[in-house]
Amino acid sequence: MHIIKVCTGGSCEKNFGSEVLKRAEKVLDINVGETTKDGKFRLEKTGCLSQCENAPNVMFCKGTNPQPEVINHCEVKTKLLPPRLEAELTHLKNDS
Repeated sequence: MHIIKVCTGGSCEKNFGSEVLKRAEKVLDINVGETTKDGKFRLEKTGCLSQCENAPNVMFCKGTNPQPEVINHCEVKTKLLPPRLEAELTHLKNDS
């Protein structure tokens, strides 16, 4: 399962954080706090990821267990404006 955590902290919010979140909802066809029907993606909001100078930020987490709390690896991607986020999510969807 991929857990996508969109930062909603102050700097990210000022730098299109809401638009990033809306784009993720659209691409994944789910709302915040939901999991896709196939169980491969979950979308969440998160607080500051300590990368404020590179906002907006999104944390991509991957786990081998379908439980959202069991995570093996996370990576924070910075300066992730909506078009780049869409490309990242599309790539993940195609690889899953």
